[in-house]
Amino acid sequence: MIIAALASAPGKAGISVIRLSGNNTVNIVKEYLSIEEKLQDVEYNKLYLTEFINEGESIDQITVAFFKEGNSYTGEESAEIFCHGSPIIVRKILEAFYLEKGIREAEPGEFTQKRFMNGKMDLVQAEAVIDLINSESDAAFISSREQLEGGLSEELKKINAMLIELMSILELELDFAEEDLDFTPNEEIIRKIDLAVEVINKFVVGYKKGRIYRDGIKVALVGEVNVGKSSLMNAFLKSDRVIVTDIAGTTRDIIEEKIEVNGYLLRIFDTAGIRETQDIIENEGISRSRKLIEEADIILHILDSTNPSEEEFLGNIIKVYNKCDLEDVIIDENSVKISCKTGVGVEELKHQIVKKVIDEKLSYQPYYISNIRHFNILKETVSQLEQAKLSIQEGQNNEVVIVDMRQALDTLGEITGETTSMDIINNIFGNFCIGK
Repeated sequence: MIIAALASAPGKAGISVIRLSGNNTVNIVKEYLSIEEKLQDVEYNKLYLTEFINEGESIDQITVAFFKEGNSYTGEESAEIFCHGSPIIVRKILEAFYLEKGIREAEPGEFTQKRFMNGKMDLVQAEAVIDLINSESDAAFISSREQLEGGLSEELKKINAMLIELMSILELELDFAEEDLDFTPNEEIIRKIDLAVEVINKFVVGYKKGRIYRDGIKVALVGEVNVGKSSLMNAFLKSDRVIVTDIAGTTRDIIEEKIEVNGYLLRIFDTAGIRETQDIIENEGISRSRKLIEEADIILHILDSTNPSEEEFLGNIIKVYNKCDLEDVIIDENSVKISCKTGVGVEELKHQIVKKVIDEKLSYQPYYISNIRHFNILKETVSQLEQAKLSIQEGQNNEVVIVDMRQALDTLGEITGETTSMDIINNIFGNFCIGK
C-alpha cells in the first residue's frame, strides 16, 4: 500500500513538498510526468524538472526526486514532489493519487513510523523528530538534534550491555550450579547492580534540566496587586501585550508569553495579584496563581520599591524591586532592582533567571532526558534492579534473580522500542503532524 501526504507545512508558501512511500511508487508517479518517456531508467536521488499532468491538464511545473528501497526516509521506495506552494495545486496533485490510483492519505507520523518499523531509527530518535519540529529555542534544538543523531540511544545501549552482562553471569552460574566451580560472589553481583543503578539514576536526575532544554524555564510573576507584574511582562516582551491600569486586580487570569534568553526558552506567566477579595472571578485567578507558583521553575516576587510588602513565597525565588526610579532600596544577592518605566535592570533580570535555574552555559549532555515517558521507564528499571538486589540479599536462587533482571531489561527496552507494545508506539506517532 502506497501512502501520500503533504510533507511541508499546510497553507500558502513558495514551495510545498508532497511525499509518497510504498512499493511501485516510482511507476505511479511517472505516469503523471511530462517526461515519462525519458524516465525508463530512473536515476535515484536526482531532481527532475518536469510538469505534473493529469487528464491532459498541466497542474504545475514541478521537480521530483525518487528514492530506492532501503535508501529513503521511510526505508521504502519513495518519491518527493516539489511544487509551488498553492493549496489548490497541492490538492489537485494529491487528489490525482487518492482518487485515481487508490493511494491512501498518510496518517499523522506514519512516514516516521515506517522509518522506525523498517529499522532506520529507534523510538528515541523517532520521538526526537517531533521535538525537533516543535523546538522553540537553541536549547530545544540542541537536545532534540542530539537525540535524533543517536546520542541518548548510545548511552542506553551501554546500560543495556551492563544488564546483559549481569544476566549472563547469573544464567551461567545456573547452568553449572552442580559443578564444583568458583562462581562470582554475591557481593560482586550486587556491586554491578549498584553501578547500573548509579548510571541510570544519572539520567533520572538529569530529567529536570532536560525538560527545561525542551520545554523552557517556567517563570511565574507574582506579588500583590499594582506592583508592576503586567508592566514587567510588557518590558520583557518589549510590547504592550498585557493591559496595565491603576485599577487593582486588572489581571484576573494567567497570561503566558515566551522569549528566548541565552539560548533558553523562558515561559513567562503573568498572574493575578495576591490579595483578599470577595470578587469570585478574581478569587479564581488568585487560586490559579497559587497553583502556578507550586509548578514554576522560578518565581519572580515583584515588590513595589516605594512600599515593599512583607509577604514571602516558598521556592526558587528572585525578589524584584520595581519602581527603583522612584525609590532606591538596598538589596541582597537574591534580589534585583528594576524600573519597568525606564527599563533599568530588565535585561539583567533576564540573565539572572537563566543563571539561577541553570547555572551553566548552554552545554547539552546525553543524560539530560526530556521525555516524561523515558523518565518513568528509567525509574521503573531502577525499582526492578533494586528488587533483584534484594532477592540476592535474601538468599533467593538465581532463577528468581534472573526474573527480576529480565523485567528490568525488558522495561529499559521500552524506551528504544525493542519491547514496546504497538498501542504505545501508535500513540506516540499519533501525536506527530500529518506528512511526518
